[in-house]
Amino acid sequence: MAAVKLPRPSTAFASVASVLMVGTVMAGMFAAKTKAERIESVKNFEIGHERLTGWKAVPHGPQTLFLYRDPQTKLLLRGAVNQVVSEFNPTPELKTEELAQFFIDRTVENQPDWKATKLESVEAKGTSFRMIRREKKDKCVVTAVAVRGNTTLLVSLSGNAKELKDIDRTMPAFKGFLAAVSMTEKDLSHL
Repeated sequence: MAAVKLPRPSTAFASVASVLMVGTVMAGMFAAKTKAERIESVKNFEIGHERLTGWKAVPHGPQTLFLYRDPQTKLLLRGAVNQVVSEFNPTPELKTEELAQFFIDRTVENQPDWKATKLESVEAKGTSFRMIRREKKDKCVVTAVAVRGNTTLLVSLSGNAKELKDIDRTMPAFKGFLAAVSMTEKDLSHL
């Protein structure tokens, strides 16, 4: 009977050990990335903003972060923030781009007399906004969406019938306002 030649144990062991080591390192890198992403996804952020020059504060409800009106054009600038304090992110799939698309999809689906368009992004301090424009015959709303961690910020510029022409003229100031918005991590260690 002919002898079967097996690889030397040290060679076979070295091959298996190499594969296991590479697999372990890759798994560790994946776990570290996943943990870092999870930690980032549950953070909350303080919102900083400054009023546009000449715009006046308007009384608003508890769901509104700020509400300003331009005395000349009567356009409204509204901000609203939603934050979840939790050890997990209940909607990790709704990041900035996905939430903007959600707005467009729901507009098309539920408001047939409205037109919805995705506009460019605006970089801000600690976040990025994606703008969408929704309009119909006598109303226009440009909404900027920013999602970071468990904080969602919506800022909208809106006008009715006779103010529609002012929306486009106000867009540079609106983009400047967005660029100056800041999101800084909120300390929740006391909770």
